[in-house]
Amino acid sequence: MEFKKKLKQRLYIAVSYIVIGLVLIAADALNHFENHYFASFGMALIVMGILRLIRHRKVTKDEAAIRRQEVAETDERTLMMAEKARSWAFTYSILIAGIAVIILSLLGKHDTAQPFAWFVCGQVVLYWICWLILRKKY
Repeated sequence: MEFKKKLKQRLYIAVSYIVIGLVLIAADALNHFENHYFASFGMALIVMGILRLIRHRKVTKDEAAIRRQEVAETDERTLMMAEKARSWAFTYSILIAGIAVIILSLLGKHDTAQPFAWFVCGQVVLYWICWLILRKKY
């Protein structure tokens, strides 16, 4: 029953992506912004929402499909791989941004390097906040 609630939430999220995308496209059309960032982002949200709706339809077509999806999502190996992927993405994004800061600073492009430096600092602060919360929890 809990997994069916999760599936229903995913359906609502997919519909909200489509609605937000339509709102962004309408805002872009009504305000005639210099760039078409809102329209592009709105189209991307609409496509994501439609793809999520298609996936939702595949998963919820019968009870056996729902059960297969639940087992696939709660499998220990899948959960371990997802955790590792998040960990690697976090680590490598900080590493790449740190290298970008060093290279850009050596090239004398300090203004370009600054957002990367702020990103690294923000990620490290976020990491330590999460660490402190998890330390108290566990």
